[in-house]
Amino acid sequence: MSLFNKESLKRIDWFTVIVVLALVAFGTCALASVMAKPFDGTESGFSDYWSKFNVEYLQKHIVNFMIGAAAMIIVMIFDYSVLKPFSIWVYGAVVGLLLLLFVFGKVRGGAQGWFIFDSLERAIQPGELSKIALIITLSKIASTAMDEVGSLKKIKDVGKAAAFTALPFLLIVLQPDYGTAIVLLVIMIAIFFVARIHWLYVLIAGVTAGVGIPAVYSFILTEKQRQRIDVFINPSAASDDAKYHVNQSKMAIGSGRYFGKGLFGQQTLAQLRYVPARHTDFIFTGITEAVGFVGSTILIVTFFALLIRWLYIAMRARDNFGTCLVVGVVAMFAAHIFENIGMTMGIMPVTGIPLPFISYGGSNLLTNMLGVGLVLNVYMHRPAKKKHKLESPIVA
Repeated sequence: MSLFNKESLKRIDWFTVIVVLALVAFGTCALASVMAKPFDGTESGFSDYWSKFNVEYLQKHIVNFMIGAAAMIIVMIFDYSVLKPFSIWVYGAVVGLLLLLFVFGKVRGGAQGWFIFDSLERAIQPGELSKIALIITLSKIASTAMDEVGSLKKIKDVGKAAAFTALPFLLIVLQPDYGTAIVLLVIMIAIFFVARIHWLYVLIAGVTAGVGIPAVYSFILTEKQRQRIDVFINPSAASDDAKYHVNQSKMAIGSGRYFGKGLFGQQTLAQLRYVPARHTDFIFTGITEAVGFVGSTILIVTFFALLIRWLYIAMRARDNFGTCLVVGVVAMFAAHIFENIGMTMGIMPVTGIPLPFISYGGSNLLTNMLGVGLVLNVYMHRPAKKKHKLESPIVA
């Protein structure tokens, strides 16, 4: 099989391309709005608005997207089957970076999860890249088992997949970055599900989780992390400091009402810095304040439509490896969308998970675009539809 097939470029899923570009464009506008100096209504022209934008963030965000788009194109032009023999190298490289963090990594947001290059004014978060590496690795393991015996049921295959998940999971927990670690588990569960894992393993995992989660809460989580969970479980009993982020977020969301104050609206709470992490983890808060309930609902429906489309692509894949790849990407995005939007409204614990294509962050946007590249690749190499031709009967 050739690595590069020009005909495949004619089979791009334009729905995905258009929706992703629209989300990135909307995210750029939202970033410009929430990071701007407060507008006061006296602005009369483009120059007045431009003078209040945080141009530095906008430039970096656009450059981040261009880097991500280039990576997406590289991933999508080669047949995804070539990833199988290289999966262990991709996985090993990312694990190596995670280990190096404990020597050369810098702390941001309480986690030692970043390589920071001051001269370039850039930072890389290997934990984000670990999601793509895990998707590829688990897809290889699961699809190989499915090709051989029809499902993921052999204990050696399940144990191997669990071990490959556990290593980056533990390294990321030690940073500590529990949000990213949870996403890795969601990816594993989704791929196990599509690989039709035996119910006995599900039962064992359920019992282990039932015993392990209370132990993790009591003995491993820090006091700050426990407070975030307490705010989610019992808000009335949590301290004011613990509820601060969520309360500020709810206030801004509520102020948007049905139709919002408008992007670049006057004196928004996000612009006035009432919303914490307004350009990263809590950007959905600023968006809802700007476009209201109606606008934010349209955004959620757009995300939902994209994920449904990708599940359709997973079903159309030519092999089990392609199906697992796309399902892994869907799981990664679904975890981010559900957790990020949920935590801004107080229905999920605050874990520092960015909103795909919307939140500011180079490593996350790069990971998102790599995931899109995998989905497009699988769709481009789907089986061709059979053409039924009517043949003239042979006259004896």
